[in-house]
Amino acid sequence: MTVPIRILLVDDEAAFVDTLAKRLAHLGARVSTAEDGVDAYAVLEAEPVDVVLLDMHMPDLNGLEILKIIRKNFPGTEVILLTGEGDMTRHMQSLEAGAFDFLHKPVPLERLWKRILEAAGR
Repeated sequence: MTVPIRILLVDDEAAFVDTLAKRLAHLGARVSTAEDGVDAYAVLEAEPVDVVLLDMHMPDLNGLEILKIIRKNFPGTEVILLTGEGDMTRHMQSLEAGAFDFLHKPVPLERLWKRILEAAGR
């Protein structure tokens, strides 16, 4: 039996989080959620996570700032940034800061799942 991929979904849009969390759980993932960087850090300290799906634009810290914190404190956790904007500068900055990938919303579930599997080494 395969151990489920542990995913932390960080986004301040509740409807998006609810829908995506259910779809990922249906695929067999164990999904935790957080609505901002502070909540995300608390989840990461409390439980191991394989992959963080991280929104780029949030009210407290932006995705790039949270990415840097994750890379420093949780180096074994991969991060996939999600954004609704096509900002190539942020894209390059996030990859340079250690993001596994940078995807544009809406991303097809099949493509997102493939990248999650690759990030988790599956």
